[in-house]
Amino acid sequence: MDLLEKMLTLSIGGTTVGVIIVFLGKFLLEKSSQLLIENHKNQLEIFKTEHQIKFSKLHEERAEIIKVIYQDFFELENKLEHMTTLFQGPEWKTEKSRDEDAIKKYRETFEKLENSRIYFSESLCLKFTSALEEYRKIIQLMLNAKSKAKHETDGSGYRFPENKGSLDLWIQAENKAKKDIKNLRLELAEEFRKLIGV
Repeated sequence: MDLLEKMLTLSIGGTTVGVIIVFLGKFLLEKSSQLLIENHKNQLEIFKTEHQIKFSKLHEERAEIIKVIYQDFFELENKLEHMTTLFQGPEWKTEKSRDEDAIKKYRETFEKLENSRIYFSESLCLKFTSALEEYRKIIQLMLNAKSKAKHETDGSGYRFPENKGSLDLWIQAENKAKKDIKNLRLELAEEFRKLIGV
């Protein structure tokens, strides 16, 4: 019996130790799992915050670029109106400062847009390109009007094939600058508002 008692005591003690080891193992696994999950949650929260900061910085930078580009379009529109206005006097054929100002602003705007393409969708970039093409056409139309005016007054009697005189081209350029260009700028303004969420 003594042997049986010892075996029983040993088996009860072994079972107790086994239960304690299983309980401690389970407890340790739960705690380590909780710590790992908590650590991962913290890392995800850090990544989320970093992403929000980067996104907000990008959005802020994009908003600043939109502001600058819109201002450039507005300034270019003003320069084109100044270039094409009929109230210039007889020296309009030879006066170049208005042309140079408009061309310079066109180039500046073009370069800014090219440098900022990464911030905009391809469809919006196509709208920019289309708008700039219209601006360029007005500049070219006015330069053609000046060229025709020189030929009309130089005594050569040269007539251009399309039978439009310099004044016709000038009026056409002025009308485009006053109406079409403003509408293009306002369409772009609407696109910009969508982008910045206004």
